[in-house]
Amino acid sequence: MRYNGGMNRPTKFVKTLSDEEQTKLLKSHQTSEKYRIRNRSQAILLSSERFSIDRIAEICRADRDTVSRWIDNWNNFGAGGLVDDEKTGRPPILTLEEAEKAIEIGLQNPKFPHRQLSKIKAETGKEISRLTLKNLLKKRLSLEENQVRIVEENG
Repeated sequence: MRYNGGMNRPTKFVKTLSDEEQTKLLKSHQTSEKYRIRNRSQAILLSSERFSIDRIAEICRADRDTVSRWIDNWNNFGAGGLVDDEKTGRPPILTLEEAEKAIEIGLQNPKFPHRQLSKIKAETGKEISRLTLKNLLKKRLSLEENQVRIVEENG
């Protein structure tokens, strides 16, 4: 009998997993870059082993209702049910062209961000924060690093 926190709450389980699904979930649990995917994969694997929702919630440090929703999502959508939906947020302050210009300016004189921000405001007519500029530059650097990695891998 599985630990159920001393309570007799009804529980549910995922549908029987194929060997392929189990392998993919295990790999996802061990290697996904996203914590939320790793956590959900573990929950589905535990459910397939007939751990109760309460026990899975305890192990994954999640709410019982959340674990129940993960199980429902898996049963209804498979692996796609583990992924978060796209979230909408505040629209970007700068257009793509303006962001490119801001990055160019940001790379010209990185030791004086106040000068960079003034020049960006003068050229785009939009005011951005130091943090926004920093994030733009980080995204550019990350994109360039990924491109170099891809070229090296396909080398």
